[in-house]
Amino acid sequence: MNNYCQCSPSDKKVLLVEGVNDCHVIIHLCMAHNLPEKSFCIHDCKSESKLLKKIESYLNRSERPEMIGIVLDADQENPNIRLQQVASRLLKYSPQYQIPEQLNPNGTIIPAVIDDDEKYPKIGIWVMPNNQEIGMLEDFVIELAKGKHSASLDYAEHCVIHAKNNEFTTFKQNHHSKAVIHTYLAWHDEPGKPLGQSITAHTLEPYTPIAKTFTDWLVNLFDLDNLKTALKI
Repeated sequence: MNNYCQCSPSDKKVLLVEGVNDCHVIIHLCMAHNLPEKSFCIHDCKSESKLLKKIESYLNRSERPEMIGIVLDADQENPNIRLQQVASRLLKYSPQYQIPEQLNPNGTIIPAVIDDDEKYPKIGIWVMPNNQEIGMLEDFVIELAKGKHSASLDYAEHCVIHAKNNEFTTFKQNHHSKAVIHTYLAWHDEPGKPLGQSITAHTLEPYTPIAKTFTDWLVNLFDLDNLKTALKI
């Protein structure tokens, strides 16, 4: 699966993510929603800072991708800080980019521009978990656990809070959601199954509202409806 988490210089549709878990969750969501296989590449940038640098690397090329998607965890103060961080890099290369004032709850898409005969790519931005709240991938994944296993998820959170209150834990408070989701997954078959595979196993449900909103954003960003029609999917 790791081979899917990288892009070649010739790829025209690129999705940049912070880490390998993001990559695997997205791959399995795409499979569940029947998005055309390998219709875009996913690049594991290894960290938020490296992802922001990668945006500039792509924009600085003479042969740029046609579309770049960006998936980042929210800043700990305000999700819109991520929009500002991306915008500053886009505007450095082309002031013609039309940057919105706020993130779109359904995922932000910024049209491609032509500036002095230079074409700059269409840009998509999704800030985990939902473009509105402070959080990370695991907060997004927690939403996939709500439904038929919601009681199990609630009890996992109760156990994590109880353990924290009794000083049995050492995790940082901003990693609370990580502790909850991995406690929850430890109680289902098979314990220790990775996040992506848990989607396939339906321990995490791929058809929740947030999963549908996220995959719709991918479809709109990468023009996958047109590709599905061409492939007769």
